[in-house]
Amino acid sequence: MTIRLNRLWWQHLAPKSMHRRLVEVEQLLSGWCNTDYGRHWLKVARIPGQALRLLPGQLIPVVHLVALGSRPIFIVPQQPVRVGHRFVGARDFASGRPLAEGEIAIGPLIRLDIVSDEALISAAKELRLEAHVPGVKAPSIIFTIPAHYLLSPERWPDKAYALYQHIFGMGNSYPDDGFFYVGITKRRWQTRWAEHLRAVEKGSNLHFHQKFREEREAGRITYIHHKVMAITDDLDKLYNTEKFLIEGHWDDERRLNMIPGGKAGLRYLREHSILNDGVIATPDERDGVLDAWLTGHQGKSLPPITIADRWQDEAWAAAQICSRSDRLSILQITAIRDLATSHCPQEIAKRTGARVDQIQSIIAGNTYSRVKGVP
Repeated sequence: MTIRLNRLWWQHLAPKSMHRRLVEVEQLLSGWCNTDYGRHWLKVARIPGQALRLLPGQLIPVVHLVALGSRPIFIVPQQPVRVGHRFVGARDFASGRPLAEGEIAIGPLIRLDIVSDEALISAAKELRLEAHVPGVKAPSIIFTIPAHYLLSPERWPDKAYALYQHIFGMGNSYPDDGFFYVGITKRRWQTRWAEHLRAVEKGSNLHFHQKFREEREAGRITYIHHKVMAITDDLDKLYNTEKFLIEGHWDDERRLNMIPGGKAGLRYLREHSILNDGVIATPDERDGVLDAWLTGHQGKSLPPITIADRWQDEAWAAAQICSRSDRLSILQITAIRDLATSHCPQEIAKRTGARVDQIQSIIAGNTYSRVKGVP
């Protein structure tokens, strides 16, 4: 079996240092996909939107390739899902079966990690897995993308937007659990990242750029991870997904986004006169608008996100509604709605632990109407 990845998307999204290694990646991936697990992975990976349901201890479906300097690339063993794995994702599926408690859904991923720093290469060769490798001058560069965008692309780079995360840190946070920033761009990845780096060097007041400067100056960045989350030509859909991701991580101290995602963020900018009425800001321009306001209001913080603003966030509202011990959980509510199409209230009560009157009220739309499925 020979695997071919889409070269246009690879060059559009992957860091430039990875472009010349595409053939090597394809050869290794072809061999890996001839294993029993690899064949199953490939079958799922070719279908857009497909995911594997995973519980703690089960393998994350990522093909993780590593290049140590100019040495040949190799594939590292898959890692299991950990309890508390940082994850915000879909909970509604075509099957109608909701996720079980502790279960998450992850689609097949391709990941390449380029390590060029001698301190990191030495640590890897000696299998030193300490929390921090001192003396790192060039952090490893990681690129992760849902596999179907390279195996079965549905759009072309010049007509699509990409939703991404920039993640950075050291040691035990590698590769997904460091500080993170969520953004949208229609341009080449290299162009957008270069703009972020220039803003870092110029002293940008955005939290993302400030934290990157602080961690770099303290020697606490040993990896920078560029993770593609979604690609689409439907900007409204991508705005909704960005909003959902940032909402889901709003209380995470590692989050570096300063305002809500999507149209909620644009509404915040206009309501606080950070963006003038009638001015259209593209996804790439939002950072500049925020930084200009912060620069012009030295010593001031952004206007706070009010309780009214928070209630506009569906994920936050659902968490508040379901937080009391006498309330049904989000998982129960989702299951009740899914089961209502084919089961009577009495049977649903047996399966979910809810009372029949609670179930009837949910089905009628009288209660828990703010607790919605995620995009």
